[in-house]
Amino acid sequence: MLSLPVRPSALLPSLPRSKSLLHRHLLAGTRALHSFRPHFQTVNPSIRKPNPSTEKLSPSILSLTTVACNRYKPSQSRQYAHTTAMEHLQQQVEGLNLNAVAGFPNCYPDVNLLDVYRVHLSNVLTEITGVDKNIIYPALSWTQSLDKGDLVLAAPALRLPKGGPKPDQIVQEWAAKFPENDPLFEKPQVNSYFMSFFFKGVPLVKSLLPTILQKGAKFGTNPSLGLKDPRDPSKGQKKIIVEFSSPNIAKPFHAGHLRSTIIGGFLGNLYEGAGWDVTRINYLGDWGKQYGLLALAFEKFGDEKALEQDPINHLFQLYVRINTEMTEEKEQIAKRKEAGEDVTAAEANSLDEQARRYFRKMTDRDEKALALWKKFRDLSIVRYKQTYARLNIHFDEYSGESQVSEADMGDIGKQLEEKKISKVDNGAQLIDFSELVPGKEGKRLEKPLVRKSDGTALYLTRDISELLARHAKYNFDKMIYVVASAQDLHLKQLFKIIELLGHKDIADKCQHINFGLVLGMSTRKGTVKFLDDILRDVADKMHETMRKNEDKYNQVENPEAVADVLGISSVMVQDMTGKR
Repeated sequence: MLSLPVRPSALLPSLPRSKSLLHRHLLAGTRALHSFRPHFQTVNPSIRKPNPSTEKLSPSILSLTTVACNRYKPSQSRQYAHTTAMEHLQQQVEGLNLNAVAGFPNCYPDVNLLDVYRVHLSNVLTEITGVDKNIIYPALSWTQSLDKGDLVLAAPALRLPKGGPKPDQIVQEWAAKFPENDPLFEKPQVNSYFMSFFFKGVPLVKSLLPTILQKGAKFGTNPSLGLKDPRDPSKGQKKIIVEFSSPNIAKPFHAGHLRSTIIGGFLGNLYEGAGWDVTRINYLGDWGKQYGLLALAFEKFGDEKALEQDPINHLFQLYVRINTEMTEEKEQIAKRKEAGEDVTAAEANSLDEQARRYFRKMTDRDEKALALWKKFRDLSIVRYKQTYARLNIHFDEYSGESQVSEADMGDIGKQLEEKKISKVDNGAQLIDFSELVPGKEGKRLEKPLVRKSDGTALYLTRDISELLARHAKYNFDKMIYVVASAQDLHLKQLFKIIELLGHKDIADKCQHINFGLVLGMSTRKGTVKFLDDILRDVADKMHETMRKNEDKYNQVENPEAVADVLGISSVMVQDMTGKR
């Protein structure tokens, strides 16, 4: 039998309680459902009062929800298409005190029904206490648990004059003056200098359910938060870029990418629900010497038929094999060198050097080299999209290191030189932050290279060019990088260089959201746990658990699909419950 927990926080484990409108409505809705118990007890005395800390809602309460929802058919919900939550509540409940709603800070009655409750309560308490309602409204706080009420007010937060009654005494007087027949709230309960307020269930259900039906999937979101100027919607939405996931092409999506993908997807949805214009970017690792190495592996060991049938795994196997050979080769050359042999020819024709030369052909736009690289990239993206679809994750743009032009990076190098940000050391271009940033911060930022002595641009150079190009393209108000904590120093260096180039306004818009690494995995050594394998294993485990109860199992229409969804959900929830 389906049951609903008394504490619906379990339904939203990753959302901050104080910031989730949907969470507050779930809490309020649960409170409202419990308020109907006395009505059912008159018909069925066996329905007893619940224990809020342990008990779950009975089928009778769930039936009430079904009845209430059925009262508002979709055709009826359309009647409220042009009715705000506040207006509908006024129609349902007499005696509301909703004076000067627009004057309250962070009040959105059109989308948040509970803001209407806070406005009403603020106005009632102003008449009782004599305290300005604009002081009372922000002081009304959401509680951490249902046993402490739905809203709580601490008397010291109202800036009471000195020399008057003590806070714990004055709240007793205020509670006694609270109206017995208030349309939305029960009489407050007093504990020390706190007053706890409980919603009345009937008006809440009558207004909340039509609001949910009317807004549908948009219920719980607030598009006003994303406006550049809430007083003038014509100025448009604020723009945010979220860069996340960012795997390396030709390698399977593994558990190490999962945290970035889940956190980034969550942040994108969160900002979208808050009304921001969100662009989700997957900045692929699709350029560098390793792709020269992979091309060599494909020329030596590749199989076109295997590539067509299972491109990602075939390329990964080649990558592991060629890295094993290269490691062994380096060890042999090192031993020969120690023995005093001349290894110049061996080093010049080593796999490492061959990969370097192949990548140089790619940067020189050699057609054959680029065609093979593009084939690897396109096949990888197709496979990644299938994995993202399983996780209900999507991207607006697949970008990558390869998309940054050599001309742009050359221009960045010149700017760094002209502005005396970088210097040349042994033919290489580097930035010594200790000479540019005073104190310990400059030393912590170290001395990163921006261009090698052979003229090859590095990862940092590409990121500088890419960041400035994105700002020119999107003119974003905020950009978030969801990248592992191993890149903390790299991102700090990037933001500081952007600032030193004269773009402090852009640097201030950027934020790094980091997270811990999944340890013990290496794609070179082949010790990676791939996400598809993880999802398959947890789906099998879920299916096995479901089969333990044959009665329930037989009621499930498509048990394999249900097990797959439950498995994916469990992986995502488990990963989000861990600390970053």
